[in-house]
Amino acid sequence: MNERQRSWSGPRRSRSAVQRFEDLRVWQAGRELVKGVYRATRTQALKSDPGLIDQMTRAAVSITSNIAEGYERGSRVQNIEFCFYAKGSAGELRSQVINAHDVGLLDKAAFEWLQAKCEEVSRLLAGYIKHLIETANRIPGMRFTREVDRAWASWDDFLADHGIRRLEDGRCVYVGKENTGEAQSNASPQQE
Repeated sequence: MNERQRSWSGPRRSRSAVQRFEDLRVWQAGRELVKGVYRATRTQALKSDPGLIDQMTRAAVSITSNIAEGYERGSRVQNIEFCFYAKGSAGELRSQVINAHDVGLLDKAAFEWLQAKCEEVSRLLAGYIKHLIETANRIPGMRFTREVDRAWASWDDFLADHGIRRLEDGRCVYVGKENTGEAQSNASPQQE
């Protein structure tokens, strides 16, 4: 059997263990976080504040939803953008967890677990985003599916727009939008 026949004789095997968004470690960690938030809303004093419950559950679900949506969109640019949205939701949830603990709606154990899980998800998202950026030119696959994605002059322009700079060795570092040379000051002149 030659190589071509062998490739059609059975299920195709990918070089990556990730076949679906559910295979992503970051999505799995986000799922655990969602379950933890819902558990806290049923077992903690938090259950007395329906407004905060709504915000916390929406932020938690938004994390996994954005990871899934970005993965399924088929464009690396969109995947990265949606991962940034998920990272923002993780920060939002982390702030809500701190606030809930500060006002006595979460006990110490629940607070510490949720805080640690939020930080883990943020860290995993940062790593996944970095991986997507650094492997953009090495891993084949769909890179651009929308006209706006094809309009990027280069990945370095995309990175700069998101406050990231690529180092000579290929690694990326976050420098913030104010350090990319593109940010404009919104400060108003001081009144005398």
